[in-house]
Amino acid sequence: MFSQFLPKGERIIESQYLGVYGFWGIGSHSFAAVTPRRFATLKISLLGGVEYQDGSLEYVNSAAVYQPSRLGTILFALFATLPFSLYGFALKPVVGIVILLVTLALLPLTVRIYYRFKKSGIVLWVREGLMSYAFIDRKRMRFANQLYRACTDAREDRLRSLGHSRQASR
Repeated sequence: MFSQFLPKGERIIESQYLGVYGFWGIGSHSFAAVTPRRFATLKISLLGGVEYQDGSLEYVNSAAVYQPSRLGTILFALFATLPFSLYGFALKPVVGIVILLVTLALLPLTVRIYYRFKKSGIVLWVREGLMSYAFIDRKRMRFANQLYRACTDAREDRLRSLGHSRQASR
């Protein structure tokens, strides 16, 4: 998928599927790749919208990998389910228990909904403040770390090769 945007002959060191921003099937799929010269992100939406972005590794100023706290997940789940249970208990204790059991059964779905919109991610700032950002599902955080390591290794190799070519031309 990335090769259509890259110059001929530029190989991809690492590429990963990073998850969906939004709900599965209607959200935007997120991909990222590292080549010897650039870090690239690609988002593909439901109706075929494509957003490609890359930045030259030698111009990367800084990078960050973000993973939200689990506290937000817990609070979201409580506020999404607790009012229904309390309302059920106010009507009749049996109704409250049934609603509580249903909300507990739906808790994994509630957590998935939260993480569909509160994403982890990797950000690289490339010269002049341009941000290259890739959304990542929390469960795919290991891939973000792999991409980050591949990016820093490729950046160091790129800077070394540019340094050698500049010194040779002097």
